Amino acid sequence: MKYKKGISPLIATVLLIGFAVALAAVVMTWGLDFIQNTAANTEKQTKNTLICASDLTFAISDVDKMGKTITVDNRGQVNIKSVIFRVYTDGAVTTLDSSVDALGETGVNKFEVKQFINIDPLSSTSTKVEAIATVSGDSGEGDIVCQQNIQSYILE
Repeated sequence: MKYKKGISPLIATVLLIGFAVALAAVVMTWGLDFIQNTAANTEKQTKNTLICASDLTFAISDVDKMGKTITVDNRGQVNIKSVIFRVYTDGAVTTLDSSVDALGETGVNKFEVKQFINIDPLSSTSTKVEAIATVSGDSGEGDIVCQQNIQSYILE
């Protein structure tokens, strides 16, 4: 009768424990990177949402259909870098990016009232104007378009 030799149960147990520890270390390293990236992205999104919700306060204070002008009043704590206007006319919607004021500027400083001119889609049949503000992000980051803070002005 021949006896077959193999590894002892003690060595097999040590090898299995070592393999399990190595596998757990790989999974934890991957999981830690994933969690840190998710937390950083969530923090950035939360910061941008707070800027749009609490620091940005603006309104369309006047619309002149015949003069094709829209007046924006920035009452917030941040400068508005640009304003996107949506003009509703005869069931159609026209979007204007970065409309300019009389000096050719696109932004509205904090606590400033600015009149944007030459808003071509404005006509006697226009029914509503909406404004969406864009503010500057932190250095190295892009601009923040505050889509959740849309201001409307109903025309008569």
